[in-house]
Amino acid sequence: MRVERLCEEFDVEFDAWAYDLRPGLPPEGLPRDEVYREGRYPPGYLDRLRETARESGIEMIAPPVVANTFKAHQATEFAKDGGRLPQFHRAVFAAYWEKGENIGDEEVLCRLARECGLDADGLRAALADGRYVQRVEEQMAWARNAGLGGVPTFIFNDKFALVGAQDYEVFADVARRIQRGELKAGG
Repeated sequence: MRVERLCEEFDVEFDAWAYDLRPGLPPEGLPRDEVYREGRYPPGYLDRLRETARESGIEMIAPPVVANTFKAHQATEFAKDGGRLPQFHRAVFAAYWEKGENIGDEEVLCRLARECGLDADGLRAALADGRYVQRVEEQMAWARNAGLGGVPTFIFNDKFALVGAQDYEVFADVARRIQRGELKAGG
């Protein structure tokens, strides 16, 4: 993936923060066709997303269910604390976009956690006791307050944001310009 390549080439760190792209989705999610019928996405959106994924070597399918990702965000925090964020993030991405799995489903998340070397029973307990709810809600509030409106959003040095799926060279150009001191906040 582009982020992994960027981390290797430019000695940058990756972190994932929660963002609720579709507030109000029921816990079980909604059928994809229903969500896309609402007119939230411009014509051709999914086709452009698939093409961008294909350029990165990902054969993206359209998941049948648009997942409520709140549990997935909690599981991501669990993976951070377990030192397996990159592996878990990639596994969740693949489960949803490449396999069409419902990443709002606790059983799916626990299986992915186990496959990434995390304690699935520990994740199940964390989801049950809500230990990551506040952290996830704080991240979502930060994103709203910062005016972020799309995913993925990549933030460099807490100052510069790239929104949406971008070509790798866009990321690399920003990283190079930051390293050379050519990008300053506000300019």
